[in-house]
Amino acid sequence: MLKNNRIFVKIFKMMFLSIVGFTIIFAIYSIQNQKQQIIKSFSLEAESIAKMISYTTSDAIVLDDGAYIVDFSTEFLADNKKIKDLVFAKLDDKYYIIRDTSWEYKESLSKELLSMQKDEFSYKVLLSPISLEEVFHYVYPVTFSGTKWGWLHLGISMDEYNKRIESMYLEFTTFFLSMLLTTFLIAYIIARNLSNPIVKLNKVANQISLGYLDLRSDYHSNDELGELSNSFNTMISEIQLSQKKLRTSYDELENRVEERTVELNEANAELKQKSRELVELNKNLDEKVKKEVQKRSKNETLLIQQSRLAAMGEMIGNIAHQWRQPLSIISTASSGIKVEKELGISSSASEIKKLDLIVRTVNFLSNTIEDFSNFFKPNKEKSDFYITDKLNQSLDLIGSSLKFHYIEVEKYIKNEDLVYGFPNEFSQAVLNILNNAKDVLVQKKIHDPKISIKVYTLNNYGFLEISDNGGGIEKKIMEKIFDPYFTTKHQSQGTGIGLYMSKMIIEQNMNGNLTVENGPLGAVFKISIPIL
Repeated sequence: MLKNNRIFVKIFKMMFLSIVGFTIIFAIYSIQNQKQQIIKSFSLEAESIAKMISYTTSDAIVLDDGAYIVDFSTEFLADNKKIKDLVFAKLDDKYYIIRDTSWEYKESLSKELLSMQKDEFSYKVLLSPISLEEVFHYVYPVTFSGTKWGWLHLGISMDEYNKRIESMYLEFTTFFLSMLLTTFLIAYIIARNLSNPIVKLNKVANQISLGYLDLRSDYHSNDELGELSNSFNTMISEIQLSQKKLRTSYDELENRVEERTVELNEANAELKQKSRELVELNKNLDEKVKKEVQKRSKNETLLIQQSRLAAMGEMIGNIAHQWRQPLSIISTASSGIKVEKELGISSSASEIKKLDLIVRTVNFLSNTIEDFSNFFKPNKEKSDFYITDKLNQSLDLIGSSLKFHYIEVEKYIKNEDLVYGFPNEFSQAVLNILNNAKDVLVQKKIHDPKISIKVYTLNNYGFLEISDNGGGIEKKIMEKIFDPYFTTKHQSQGTGIGLYMSKMIIEQNMNGNLTVENGPLGAVFKISIPIL
């Protein structure tokens, strides 16, 4: 019967488990506290013994009378069997190690025991390297008249400690079992007294739910359950009254339904008319949406075309910087051959040397064209790549332009991981940001212009920070910096779509993030790309 009494089971479980849980917590706390008290009593006993030994042997310690120290300690250990070993550690690294049947003199001691030699007493339960058994090791600093003479080590047997622990565990086990039985009885009585009235009310409620509205609860008490029983009876009476009113309302409702049916038919006719109008409106709306989509598509196509043209213009400018020195080398070599020919001082070896230089330089120019061509080829699929590799690719393309304007580049690379995205598109985005930083430094004529670059990994994202010392971005244009066609340059110097395209590449194509803020010296662009 109790198994079917679910409320009894719940209350019993709650009471029983709560009391048992509290008892267990109390037992654990008490056991830990008792262990600490036992260890503390060991410490006090050890301190008393150490003081007595150091006082008795004080003259021998001061006079360095090792014989007396050994004789007294050996005799003391023979009379006190629970002390397994004793060590006199002097400041000059001399150690008298005494056992109950033997002693030895050493000039070294185990690191574990040396670590316990402090200005104040210390103790620890450990496996003694002297007696080779578990002991309570106590270290007492020996001090006379404010002068430290060394330390006294005592290794006390753990037999008494283990016996007291076993006795304590036995007492707590007996206490726990008695509390378990008492808790069971208390939980049973409380659960039964609380659940019986609820079960009775539940039975009455089930009968009433089947239509027996004449039943009433016969439970009477001054507590909340008694008030619930009275409220339940009052509720049933009100339900009976409500049923009578409901029958009357039902008859009235039938008449009103007929009237509302006529009104509903009229409303349906009007709704059909509105539906036809809505269909017509949707057709017009679809046409407008299609036209707007086509218009937006054209604008985006135009924007991408303008971005490509702008990038092409930047590329041509960078090629010009890359080619300036190689073309100068070719011109100088070819002029040298001509002059030597005219002066009659030409030689085959000299001509071959200069022609080889021209060939190497031409190959360099060819490789430059190939690098720029590969840079602007779009990636069809995402792949893993290192931010540093693509950064260096962008720096190679713009490097001559940076050197031409005497712009220094500093790089800080830390714990880099592979990121996932479109490598070439990422390089284009980085190139746009580098070009923007370069233009700012040149436009403002900054003394000692510098671009600082940081690459690092944090929270499964690869980060690239590009900052300059150009003085930063004005607050009034900070929010517009990534808007399309927004630029602070002259129309002949920029289109205002470079940073916009960079943000689209990073955020829409690569699920990353591109932000800008003002740092101590200038603008700081931060790119984050997820690590696959």
